[in-house]
Amino acid sequence: MSEHSIELRISQPGRPTGAYFATDADSLRLQQIVYPQRPLPFDIGFLPMTLSALDEPLAVVLAGGVSHPVNTEVEGRLLGALQRDQDPPVLLAVSIVDEQSPQDLAEVPAATRTLILETLSSSRPGDWRWLTLQEAEPLLHRAALQFRESQLAGRLPRLDPAWKPLDLQQPEASYREADRYTAAEYTYYLLPDHFQHYVDEHLAPDERILFAARRPRMLGARRRFWHPRQQLQAGVVILTSQRLLHLAELVPPDSANIRYGFHAIVGALERLGDVALEPVSDALVLRTSWQSASGEIPIDWLSPASSRRALVELSDMLQGFLGRTNGRALLRAALPDPPEQLPPLVDTASNDPAADARLQQEFEGMLNTSLAMGERVHGWALLPKWVETQSTTQALVVTDLRLFLLPGMDLDLPLAKLATLEFTSSIIESSIGLNYVDGNRAHHRVLYFPYPAHDAFRTCFEAARRCMAVAPLSAQ
Repeated sequence: MSEHSIELRISQPGRPTGAYFATDADSLRLQQIVYPQRPLPFDIGFLPMTLSALDEPLAVVLAGGVSHPVNTEVEGRLLGALQRDQDPPVLLAVSIVDEQSPQDLAEVPAATRTLILETLSSSRPGDWRWLTLQEAEPLLHRAALQFRESQLAGRLPRLDPAWKPLDLQQPEASYREADRYTAAEYTYYLLPDHFQHYVDEHLAPDERILFAARRPRMLGARRRFWHPRQQLQAGVVILTSQRLLHLAELVPPDSANIRYGFHAIVGALERLGDVALEPVSDALVLRTSWQSASGEIPIDWLSPASSRRALVELSDMLQGFLGRTNGRALLRAALPDPPEQLPPLVDTASNDPAADARLQQEFEGMLNTSLAMGERVHGWALLPKWVETQSTTQALVVTDLRLFLLPGMDLDLPLAKLATLEFTSSIIESSIGLNYVDGNRAHHRVLYFPYPAHDAFRTCFEAARRCMAVAPLSAQ
């Protein structure tokens, strides 16, 4: 008999599991029993150092009588695999430390194999067949080789973000946290396609969605003199484990289904100062206040009165994040790792490599003389002179302490003074918005950038969001 040992990681427990925390060096206390959204007769895991033809780690079905919490590392015995047509195989394994587990595929009861096959077929219909260990091993070795080749080529495998469910079987959307995915995360699939695209673009892979609610296109609540009320585009408000995101489309897609982009306003949960839900005209407004070292700046989210139940639930959830700015609350945010090497500054309208090289050298020199002792750069992006609002070519720089523009430093903003961030990504007009308090006055600074430079400015936006969540408000 040939035995093949594999190191897998659990991504979805099939049955209830216990959640524990340490009370001291010698004791654990049961915190809760976690029930899966969809019970399965096995656990689902993956092999971290493999890569299939779909640029994903190989999936593993872990059979046995015990379920394991998410991210549990298990040394498994490979018994065989299942394969649908020419798709990547789904490996079958058991825990090596389980002395009662089968030693090979032949020892797996026929009823168990039938149940595994029926469960996979119900989620992914098709022509499934069993593979013996001898048939599965070459496929496993090929996936391990593809992972190593991808590493050598500098390509990282495509991993699904933590917030995105893999199973389209949607539970009732109650917006409560679940085991593997929250019910709110399943509402992602209820969004129109263009909104799914915007959410894909905006959320970080390590976030978890705690709440999500759509807002239809509607009239604003404010009327000025004889002017009609402002038309608010459709949007979605999302509470994640890291931020509150207000996302609204700029223009609805036309008959050609062109996505014209979105506008997002973001508050880091560590800066949340106050929450209120108020009636306004024939609608409701969720008012949140976001703190900086010099004062507070509000964000209003208007929604129809029919959304009261959802907004009350969101308001209640946000109450749990209040008080983090008093210096006594435990902050979960941490500084992101700065890049080992900053990407090259790119002028998207340039076709002169020599000019680009000179520009890069010039800004690298300016950056080195502008940094304080110990200050670390997390991102930068070029604002070309030809952008309408620019008088000269500049670079936006984000560090763990501040945002500033090179050269000239006409913007030099400590992260402690920054309250909220805005990001507009559109083929019409793209920009980063900075909302901050200085001299007891609220300020709004907009930096416009060319749409092809989206990725560089998106990186700066994410770096600023993560760093400001950690920056102490006492810093000046």
